[in-house]
Amino acid sequence: MTADSLNRWLTLGANVGVVIGLVLLLIELDQNNDLARAQIHQDRSDAWVANRFARADSGLALPATLKFVEAGFPDDLSAMEKLTPIEAARMRDVLSAFLGDYDNLFYQYQNGYLDDEYYRYMIEPSIRTLAPWWKKYETPGRPSFEKEVERILAGN
Repeated sequence: MTADSLNRWLTLGANVGVVIGLVLLLIELDQNNDLARAQIHQDRSDAWVANRFARADSGLALPATLKFVEAGFPDDLSAMEKLTPIEAARMRDVLSAFLGDYDNLFYQYQNGYLDDEYYRYMIEPSIRTLAPWWKKYETPGRPSFEKEVERILAGN
């Protein structure tokens, strides 16, 4: 075997090794992408549970929330008027927090980090319920999220 022939075989072997390495890298990147999506979903679930426990344990937010619901929330847009100023301030903060959360969920959905089924069946109905309240208290959101809220309210 000549040096030139050996060099060709070594070059071919190196090229095949590079191709195999690239294929393995792509497989690993795909697996990491799946793991990242699973972690995002788990983090979202953990945050939801933690928020529910925090609200249930709160001696301030839970009574205001119950009174707000008894006053007609979410259907009656005058329900806030039946609360004390402190209770109303708490509920406006809760509504604002929900807006920030749903704006973030929409951002994740836009960028492919949130699957369509979860967004359509879990997020859109909540946005549809809360949007009239956000509009009433002029809670701002990102322009793209405001367009999404309008789309959802229009039933598209």
